[in-house]
Amino acid sequence: MPGVTMSFSNMSCSRCGDGFDPHDKIVNSQGELWHPQCFVCSQCFRPFPDGLFYEFEGRKYCEHDFQVLFAPCCGKCGEFVIGRVIKAMSASWHPACFCCAVCNKELADRGFVRNRC
Repeated sequence: MPGVTMSFSNMSCSRCGDGFDPHDKIVNSQGELWHPQCFVCSQCFRPFPDGLFYEFEGRKYCEHDFQVLFAPCCGKCGEFVIGRVIKAMSASWHPACFCCAVCNKELADRGFVRNRC
């Protein structure tokens, strides 16, 4: 922008701590600044595909590592549950997978009694 001068002398990368040169590309994530090569998953150290990442306790993760480390597996289909999780009968469930074993109705938003249809 014309008339705007940025000072790079007090800016440093959140991962490596090195400064930025005026011609450097800078990633800004929630006010933190990163070199593109430093903006990587905290677990596998690979860049984020399409810039998509998950954050947990201040650390950033790619989708795969976030799921492996933190997402529960569904008690029915065995897939990772991202988003709404139903916790019942000592397991985690996708809302669509939490169904009556007899009539197959979804139970996520209903009351239920175990072993009764």
